[in-house]
Amino acid sequence: MDHGEGLNTLGKKLAATRRRLTLLALGRAWWPAFVFIALFLAVALAGGFDRLSSFLAAAILPALMITALGLSWLSWRRYRSPSEADVVRALDRQSELRPVTSLTDRPADPAAGPASLWRAHRERLISEIGNLRLPRLKSEWAALDPYRLRYIVPVGVVALALVAGAAGPGRIGRALSPDLGALVGADKMIVEAWVTPPEHTGRAPIFLQADMKNVRVPVGSEITLRTQAPSAPKLILRGDRRKAERFSRTPEGAYEARARIEEDTRLTVNWWGERARWNFTILPDEVPLIAFDTLPEPGQRDQVTFKWKAGDDYGVTAVELAIRLRVPHPAAPDAEDRVPVPMPGAPGAKELAATAQLDLTRHRWVGLPVDLRLVARDGAGQEGFSEPVPFILPEKLFLDPLARAAQEARVTVLREPRPYAEVPKNEQAISDGAINTAATGRLDAAPDGVRQAALMLDAVTYRGEMFINDLGAFMGLRMALGTLQSAGTKQEADAVEPLLWSIALKLEHGSVADARARLEAARAALERALRDGASEEEIRRLMEAFRDAANEYLAAKMAEAMAGGLDGPAQQEDGQAQAGGDSLGGQDFEDMLNALQDLTETGAEEQARQLLSDITNMLENLEFQRGEGQGDGLPGEQAEGEEGDLPPEEQELTDAMRRLSEILREQRQLNDDTLAQQRGEQPGQMGEQPGEGSEQGEGGDMEGQGTGEGQEPGEDGGGAQEGEGEPGEGRGGTLAERQAELGRLVEELARRGGDSGGQGEEGGGTPGDGVDEDTLRGILDAQRRAERALEGGNEGRAVIDQERATQMLSELSREMANQIDQMRANRLGEQGQNSNDPLGRPLTGAGNDGQGIEIPSESERQRAKDILDELRRRYGEAEDEEEREYLRRLLERF
Repeated sequence: MDHGEGLNTLGKKLAATRRRLTLLALGRAWWPAFVFIALFLAVALAGGFDRLSSFLAAAILPALMITALGLSWLSWRRYRSPSEADVVRALDRQSELRPVTSLTDRPADPAAGPASLWRAHRERLISEIGNLRLPRLKSEWAALDPYRLRYIVPVGVVALALVAGAAGPGRIGRALSPDLGALVGADKMIVEAWVTPPEHTGRAPIFLQADMKNVRVPVGSEITLRTQAPSAPKLILRGDRRKAERFSRTPEGAYEARARIEEDTRLTVNWWGERARWNFTILPDEVPLIAFDTLPEPGQRDQVTFKWKAGDDYGVTAVELAIRLRVPHPAAPDAEDRVPVPMPGAPGAKELAATAQLDLTRHRWVGLPVDLRLVARDGAGQEGFSEPVPFILPEKLFLDPLARAAQEARVTVLREPRPYAEVPKNEQAISDGAINTAATGRLDAAPDGVRQAALMLDAVTYRGEMFINDLGAFMGLRMALGTLQSAGTKQEADAVEPLLWSIALKLEHGSVADARARLEAARAALERALRDGASEEEIRRLMEAFRDAANEYLAAKMAEAMAGGLDGPAQQEDGQAQAGGDSLGGQDFEDMLNALQDLTETGAEEQARQLLSDITNMLENLEFQRGEGQGDGLPGEQAEGEEGDLPPEEQELTDAMRRLSEILREQRQLNDDTLAQQRGEQPGQMGEQPGEGSEQGEGGDMEGQGTGEGQEPGEDGGGAQEGEGEPGEGRGGTLAERQAELGRLVEELARRGGDSGGQGEEGGGTPGDGVDEDTLRGILDAQRRAERALEGGNEGRAVIDQERATQMLSELSREMANQIDQMRANRLGEQGQNSNDPLGRPLTGAGNDGQGIEIPSESERQRAKDILDELRRRYGEAEDEEEREYLRRLLERF
């Protein structure tokens, strides 16, 4: 081996020896820390720390960290890096020549002879270096690690890592970062959270659980979080941007926070670490859809009639009709008016379809071509539009010239979109003789439409006291002119609209128009309160206002009829007319109003609104018949002087219907008394019982018999006074006896109908053609079952059978009324008379007399009241909060 190669080999062996000695030195110094860390990893990979409680894991970690740091510090202090002498010594001790050390020697005599000997000696040393082996340090390692833990521990850690698999890193991470908040009790902190979707969605609240990582909620949902903690936790929302806020303290000592979810959001609650976390995904809220089902067209009384349909994923809350001029005014090209469209049922239905009838005759653009489109709005405020439809708004027909002038001036003001011009400021206002321009000459600053309307009113009322007969209308027109002359803004000028409209109606229609306007206003207010869920006190007040307006309208109609030559209504003993109280086309008007009030009190909004509409339509279609003698002029009734002129079949059917009406009234009274006895109350004694109060003919004939209420013209008015008796008994005996008497009267009515018609066997005839004998048989069967139930003391079963009998009696009465109307229409047609009034409305029939209006029975209304009272009682007594919340929602829906 040459000299260079030998030195190179020596360098490699020195470096390798240094590494081995360094590893031995590290083992001697760091073996306690190495073993400690390896054991920690082994326990963590085995899941040992996961089995500890949060408090214990958090408490152990600081001790482990301190121990690891202490051992590391001691190891670092103990560590000594191997020196050059240690490395040389480890190699030299393998040979007596000590080749590594000897190579560093130098000859003492540089002479030629000794030099040659030195060279030979170096060659021998280099040759010896080739024979050197790296030190194995076996004895040193045996003394340091007799159990070979330096191999066992790493192998064990690797084996546990392979067993743990993918869970290994997580276990180590949890072991290194335990819940330190457990040291202060944060691990026992419970976060209660729930999401309340927007009310318009109709979705139930979502109570969040810890395992619910991804929750889908409607946009705009509100999340409420509540917890108990020593201090306020922190709420963090991460969406498009980060938002953080502190919980607020409640009066109960808890902490609460609220947040609204408007986008995809990650929510966390932090208090000494993360205590809760949820991810929220927003559910889309679609824009509502709406369209015309049929195109708008003029309807009765100049109303705009059309069918529409709408839909929304969460429900439609409002529907409006948007109106735009087809040729807009240059000063207001985007002007648009919106008119609310009544919705069927309660707002919030997902699918809607209805027929709308809107009175737009008071709109400012009547008679002009416009574009109509429907607007549907959902609970989130989103609006959907239909396609525009061209239309001409119908205009109310005014035949009176002065009424037309008032209407023309009115719309001229309303159609003006421009504001008043700016009045120049008078700089000399404080000087002597200056004119206050702000108080004078306002009409000169008005837009053209206002000035034109003022000129029209001035021309119409010029010396009007000489040719205008209605001084009230004249003064009203002059007041409107004065308002326009003194107005300083467009809003002040528009204040003449109601005055001019009322003047035009009064000149055209008289006082009935005022009463009708009050009736419509009361109806609209009551319907709006029912739709919007107003308070009970507000609905009660509006119900009283509607009752008063209905009575005033009836009084105005009767006054108008009497002024036109029609006979007045029959008078009661106290001198009050019966038109609004007892009889309207076979229906008890007061019962209608009472039923409407009961429906509003029990929360039956849909039925109440339907009955409200039916009553209003009945009143608006009310027509008085021209009679002679003692006729009362009410619709659907004949004056006494006309009855003798009726054909025999019509007369017989009319008499049968009167008897059936008395039986129906008594059956309803018996139903109410049975229900009262079932509740443990004393049955009311209203009116006289069938078969009493007048002399009865053979077979219990009820002709000529009255009850004292709803007396028909020409009937015997000899009704008896109300009787008194023990509970369940009246002048007709017990409830069972009264029911048996009613059954006998129905049999008598059937027998009379059969005898007069010449059809059927005993009890099988019907009063008039077209009435199936099965109807009377069904009534008799129901009455007999009710009689047997009353005899057995089963009032509940009796009430069911009585209601069935009442319903069948009502249906039979309506069929007979329709037959009478048909006979009368045919008779008038044969006589060449027109059965319609000048406006095309039928003089008689269901449209005028209220036939077909469904009124809930007293028992149905009472059951609804009982249910409502029971819900209120349970709500007041409930102690559980969830039960109280459930009952509260029931009461709101009820």
